[in-house]
Amino acid sequence: MPLISLLLLLWLQPCRAQREYHLLMQVKGQELTSICVIDTVSDGNLVGTVINEFGAKAFDFTYTNGKVKVLNVVAFLDKWYIRRVLRLDLKHILPTLPPDKESYYKRRWISYTFTPMTSDNEADQ
Repeated sequence: MPLISLLLLLWLQPCRAQREYHLLMQVKGQELTSICVIDTVSDGNLVGTVINEFGAKAFDFTYTNGKVKVLNVVAFLDKWYIRRVLRLDLKHILPTLPPDKESYYKRRWISYTFTPMTSDNEADQ
């Protein structure tokens, strides 16, 4: 059975607690802007996806019992060390990510800025 995108699963389940963020990742002077959608499933675990503004998926992730799995990584990011860094960083970020205010995290040489998406943010863009 082929893997189904977590993004599709998120959109098919409207009754769940879903959070959307503008995500800015900065690595050694380079920037990657994207949208991060995080959904809390019934047992309190998190599933999420990171896509760019054009709808191309970068990767999916799950957070279960303090462990992160990075799934369906786009080809240019699908390297063992990138997957490892993402997994370890998300392990520290996800438990403390507030749903309603901007958050900045820096680990090693990568910084992450999560800005909640609201109707005000979308109207400005």
